[in-house]
Amino acid sequence: MQGSKDNRLSDQQLWAGVRNADKQSYSNLVGRYTNLLFRYGIRFVNDEDFIKDCVQDVFFALWNCRNTINDTPSVKSYLFKALRLRVFRERTKWSNDVLDEDYDFESDFSIEDKLIEEQTSSEIHVKISAALSKLPRRQKEILYLRFYEEMDHDRIAQVMGLNKQSVYNLLHEAVLGMRKVWFGETVLVLLYFLHVVIK
Repeated sequence: MQGSKDNRLSDQQLWAGVRNADKQSYSNLVGRYTNLLFRYGIRFVNDEDFIKDCVQDVFFALWNCRNTINDTPSVKSYLFKALRLRVFRERTKWSNDVLDEDYDFESDFSIEDKLIEEQTSSEIHVKISAALSKLPRRQKEILYLRFYEEMDHDRIAQVMGLNKQSVYNLLHEAVLGMRKVWFGETVLVLLYFLHVVIK
């Protein structure tokens, strides 16, 4: 019964609980975000063990710093940023791979499901996937955060370490990149895409 009640607590309430050394709040926060963080991290480095370790390290560091961490307007973007920084920092220790501005970002996420829930056309699915595959890595990441994780511009800026204008510019470039591979019969889907991204 207690677990059911805790699941209804907001991120902010759980965060406050963690800051007050409440182990149940910490456990619920870990349960709420472990899979989301893993799904985000695996798009940078296709190494499940490495990403699992990074996610665990993020939560371990959070608990160890519980007495000194500040309040945050978005727990989700705080955790995503912490994971992103850890993946970039730790990857060089695990292998010779160096993640830099030319990092890889897997684009095989279900953004098309978010865009065309009522559409089942395999042709549209193929076109969306093709458009995504041609985008630069940072544009793929920003679309992932905007659509799949439903972050607003401020949260994306926090996660990616960009200013808000850079987020707008990057989203705009991503939309223009998508438009280059769209065709007439998918114009309505594209208009929906533009509306959601730039609202």
